[in-house]
Parts: sequence; structure tokens; C-alpha cells
Amino acid sequence: MSSMSSTRKLKTRTGKPEKKVDPASITGYLLAGMVVYGGLGWLIDKWAGTSDVFTPIGVIFGLAAGLFLTFRLVSVLERQEREALLRKRRALVGIEDPPEQHDPQDPQDL
Repeated sequence: MSSMSSTRKLKTRTGKPEKKVDPASITGYLLAGMVVYGGLGWLIDKWAGTSDVFTPIGVIFGLAAGLFLTFRLVSVLERQEREALLRKRRALVGIEDPPEQHDPQDPQDL
């Protein structure tokens, strides 16, 4: 059974979920953004009676939204990799991990 999500969440040693990315999600973000927002632009063009004014604007906006989601996903994954590398280095040296600091605004900490 496959999941509808583009990422899988795995539990880490600290109990916080760690994301693993599906490579097809990056292409999906870009294509879906262009199709959805381009389609909305096309609908606005038809409703307003204009000819191909809002469709390219929608496609460009969808591409920008897809890039934003992709960069956000990659930054989360990069941060997790850095934290994992730091934990490995501490384990090699024999230093214990510091206690988890809980962010009061993070709903996962509750």
C-alpha cells in the first residue's frame, strides 16, 4: 500500500519524526503547481474574456510556488542530515547528546 504523502516520517532516537523525501515529489511539486495555477489562470481568462493574459501568470506563479516548496523540503532534509552528522561525531568522541530543548511554539513538543 502506498502513501499519498511525498515524504515518509521515521522516528529518531529522540522521538521526533525525521522526514525522508521521495525524489518524485520534487517533480510533482513543480508540475502540479504549474498545472493547477495555470488552470486557474485559464479559468480567469475564460471568465474575464481575455485572451491568454492570466494563464502565463498562473503558470509562472505555480512554478514559483513549486520551487518554494522544493527549497523548503530540501532545507529541512539538509538540517536533519547536519544534526545526524553531529550526533555521529559526538558518539565517536563519547560526548552525550544535550537534552532536547523544546520550542513552546512547536505543536509536536506538546
